[in-house]
Amino acid sequence: MKLMRAAAGLTLCGALIAGCSSNPQKGPREVKPTFTDAPRVLRGTIGYETSLRRAEPAYISGYGLVVGLDGTGSTTVPENVAATMEKEILTMASDEVGAFINTPFEGMSPREVIRHPDTAVVLVEGVVPSGAPEGTHFDVRVRALSGSTAESLEGGKLWTTRLQLGMASTLGGLQTSTIGEARGEVFVNPFAEPGAPTEINTRIGRVLGGGRVIDPLPLELLLETPLHSRAQAITRAINESYLFLDGPNGQGSTARGRDDQVIQVFAPPAYKDRFDEFVQLLLHTPVNQDYPDQLARRYTQSMVADPSSVDQLSWALRAIGPRSIPYVRDMYEFSEQAPRIAALRAGAHLGDTRATAYLEQIAFDELSRNRIEAIELLGVASGHGSIERTLHELLEEEEELTIRTAAYEALMERARRYRLERLIASNASRPASQRASLEQLAYYAESVIPRGNPQGIERINIRDRFQIDIVPFGDPLIYVTQQGTPRIAIIGVNTQLVTPLFVSAWSDRFIMTAANQGDEVRLRYETSGNGPILTNRMGTELVELIKYMARGASATDIRPGLGFTYSEVVGALAAIEAAGGTQAAFATETDRLLATILTATQNTAIDRPALIGGEGEEIDLDPAADQTNDEQQRPENDPGYVVPLKPKTNNSTGGTGGSR
Repeated sequence: MKLMRAAAGLTLCGALIAGCSSNPQKGPREVKPTFTDAPRVLRGTIGYETSLRRAEPAYISGYGLVVGLDGTGSTTVPENVAATMEKEILTMASDEVGAFINTPFEGMSPREVIRHPDTAVVLVEGVVPSGAPEGTHFDVRVRALSGSTAESLEGGKLWTTRLQLGMASTLGGLQTSTIGEARGEVFVNPFAEPGAPTEINTRIGRVLGGGRVIDPLPLELLLETPLHSRAQAITRAINESYLFLDGPNGQGSTARGRDDQVIQVFAPPAYKDRFDEFVQLLLHTPVNQDYPDQLARRYTQSMVADPSSVDQLSWALRAIGPRSIPYVRDMYEFSEQAPRIAALRAGAHLGDTRATAYLEQIAFDELSRNRIEAIELLGVASGHGSIERTLHELLEEEEELTIRTAAYEALMERARRYRLERLIASNASRPASQRASLEQLAYYAESVIPRGNPQGIERINIRDRFQIDIVPFGDPLIYVTQQGTPRIAIIGVNTQLVTPLFVSAWSDRFIMTAANQGDEVRLRYETSGNGPILTNRMGTELVELIKYMARGASATDIRPGLGFTYSEVVGALAAIEAAGGTQAAFATETDRLLATILTATQNTAIDRPALIGGEGEEIDLDPAADQTNDEQQRPENDPGYVVPLKPKTNNSTGGTGGSR
């Protein structure tokens, strides 16, 4: 299917030639402020006086190498791409001493590595604002090159790949700023059959959360009217607002004026996973911060007078800080829905415990259009006890999938925050030389959540490859993510395997059987190629089965396992559910990566003569042509939560699963 049509022009080269013809004295740039249609009450905010650059999603890409393909890679590589990859491999070998020792590529030349049948050179694509802070993670898409003989990327791992703004360039080509890098396990459609012909394109995959910003560009604020005193005032307002967060030169250096029109802003690392939130708070920050109470009063009055601007005013109230709380409280019982939820949104993020009861009411109101947002806000609202009970009750009593998964996500966010608070408190009691950094603590809090928390849940980290969330509330549900950190959520009670059992998948290469109720489950897996046939007996615990499927050979873990990729684990779970091997329903997160990439390729101001199409064909880009694809773009009213794999129609104690 054609996703876009094009004829690209070399406009960048033309601009460069024109720029070299003369050297005129630099003058002020014409600027259109960000808040062109904002209410007048926001006059005096940063977004009202400046235009922000480098905060919009940008398309980044590069050529990378996927390894571990078990003969399904490609032995042919275009010469210009081959030269680029050979240089990258030499750089890797020099930067990482011993990078190829004890690997199948030990002793090989770079040329031999990229033409090995167990490897494939791929185009790696991602979307991230060029001003996002260092450490920001994002998904990347990997695609076999047009004309490549690669058959499948299933089971592969992407080696570290540098990503530059715009289209990937080869050796000697146009080089733009390197923003990030990507690496990790390739996630191929989990419902394709490994090693078998399929209509699903296994030459395309993604690395969930595998991209990382390594060298961000600073954001730029351009004043509408160049003026040193105003630039200094804006710089001071930003640094005072983010005084306790690290900038490039430590605390209080988030912004710095470059001249009388341009201010550089460095997004604090604390916002690496919520960059969009930082951008909105930045734009809604008042330049004059001497009278926060007066501003908060004016903003809430404007909410009543002009409900169409409540979303912007909610951000403005948050940007003022806790001094806004007494004023937003007056709006919690407002009769109109839009101003009320906007005030509650601000109150929840500002830590006002009074907002909690109102959010709980909305979360239970089946007629409210704001149920999903109210549940999300309960994930960040202050207080314990009643919020956890509310989320547990929603998981136990609600049948609608989007409500249950929203409650699960909110519960996990509360557990993450609770664990981070405890880690910070524990860290502070350690000697200074033994203290972990805030970034390390945040990683620990995100990756592992032990039992015994007020939320009553658990998170297990499977070798930094994916996470298992155990949420023992309500009807059984298996929920898997397709973006961000790979996660499998086992929600509900009675999630064990159902016996008797017969599951057959992947042309009988994966078989599970239990002849009688209560019997152990016998598992047989035939590895691809000439590998061994693996067999085992195990109990009916679903979590233990997932661990066993994911576990592979390791110098530190000699326990047996199948070595499945995340996508293979998900595919096996889907086969088990289809065979009636569990009472749990099965649902996957809505996939939004492709639509995001398509949008970003149109908006990134970098010369991009061609892209590789979704089915492997080359497609051109034409900014003037219709580049939309209604089947790929997400509707505005789509909540974007989950897609059931299929309706649950059989809760019997046995069944037959066909090949998937």
